[in-house]
Amino acid sequence: MKRIKRTIEEKNKIVEEYLNSTSRNIDIVRKYSITTSMLSKWSRQYRENGTVLDNRGKSSKKGINGIGRKKVVRPEDMTREELIEYVKAVEDIKKLIAYQKKPKKNI
Repeated sequence: MKRIKRTIEEKNKIVEEYLNSTSRNIDIVRKYSITTSMLSKWSRQYRENGTVLDNRGKSSKKGINGIGRKKVVRPEDMTREELIEYVKAVEDIKKLIAYQKKPKKNI
């Protein structure tokens, strides 16, 4: 079976048809020549994000030692206390970097 590249709009249309129809998922799978796992994945993404995500070219593997991707910190999602702690941490990091760059005197 040749793999068909679909746009996000096409994927969203397929998922919407699946979610809004009384058809069985096997009918949708056959109609669009996709796998059931692909339909499940797209449906999950659609329910969680309101759209199907395009992850082409992005690795789903975790980094070194099982550590995942870096969490994106958005100040607008933080409480006041979390924002204060975040700013303090950033300032501490800046001080540490400045200290490390400071030339050392020979004793």
